[in-house]
Amino acid sequence: MPPKTYRVAVLGLGHWYSAYGLARALPEYPRAHLVVAAEPDRRRLDAYCGTFGIEGVTDYDAVIGRDDIDIVHIASPVCDIPDLTMRAARAGKHVVMGKPMAMTVAEADEMVAVVEASGVVCVPFQGLMRLRHQSLKTRLDAGEIGDLAVLHQTGRWAIAEDWFQSGTPGWFVDPAKVPGGAFIDEGIYWIDLFRWLAGSEVIEVDARMRNIVHLDIAVEDWGLATFTFANGIIATLEASWTINAPRKTGPSPKHNSVVRLEMVGTRGELMEQWFRSPGGAVLAAGAEDWVFERRGEAFGPPSPFPLNHLVDCIDSGRPPLATVRDARDAFVVAMTAYQSAREGRPIRLSGAPQP
Repeated sequence: MPPKTYRVAVLGLGHWYSAYGLARALPEYPRAHLVVAAEPDRRRLDAYCGTFGIEGVTDYDAVIGRDDIDIVHIASPVCDIPDLTMRAARAGKHVVMGKPMAMTVAEADEMVAVVEASGVVCVPFQGLMRLRHQSLKTRLDAGEIGDLAVLHQTGRWAIAEDWFQSGTPGWFVDPAKVPGGAFIDEGIYWIDLFRWLAGSEVIEVDARMRNIVHLDIAVEDWGLATFTFANGIIATLEASWTINAPRKTGPSPKHNSVVRLEMVGTRGELMEQWFRSPGGAVLAAGAEDWVFERRGEAFGPPSPFPLNHLVDCIDSGRPPLATVRDARDAFVVAMTAYQSAREGRPIRLSGAPQP
């Protein structure tokens, strides 16, 4: 029997970049096809559906209740993600869940309970970094740089746009629609990756946040946090929207961003960097010098990341590399960073042993 072809719906176009990326990749992916998109804004809905030749509706319920939909890709503003995720799970739809997952920890807890009770497969979009860095995890676990001791991640981007070339951040900086600004929007991927690479849980967070470039928005455009893990590993994360060249204000080209991950071990170091060549470097245990590693895109059709991982998990019965519970745990760490920044002191996570 040939493998099943899954039918996909997009719910919301707030995170328009993930919705467009999915639609561009699916025509060359044999295991799924895009059927319909739901988005309350008719202008954006028509632009998206007209580009890809699919059906469009303004009512989320009209899609969630359909029998011909197997998977939903949630790309709505954050404030709508909890409700859409739970409604889809209760309707038996598998879910690619947007990021960050919720506005509050209470919402995240409810989402975990509903998704796990439903029996559907849910892949958090923030789990992308685990999927992208599986070979890196293998190298660390093999002891290429000794025991992992310290992680540093820098992610300085231009401010988000609420639509392609809109020139405005829109809902991305509206506190009624997001739980925070640049720190959680850009940083949630890396908090999730830190937990996975460290193989341990964060027990303390010390964070600072401010506005450096965009002084007129109601959320932070820069944040820096230090995370202490139960196994002693220390991680630092800088996440911001402070890249503003060539445009002093408003979005600038993504390739001007600074995205760099450094891993310090007891016998060496590894580094991964985006948008710069060669892209990777390693000072391996016992090596006499650094080796620089070229990073390049593989030839072939685009991959509908992370939907292809979701399909593999449905077919195989294996759990996703990042689960809805992983998304919740990373979200708790991020929200603790906001508490630390507000109070100006380190915060021990609930349940962590006191020093």
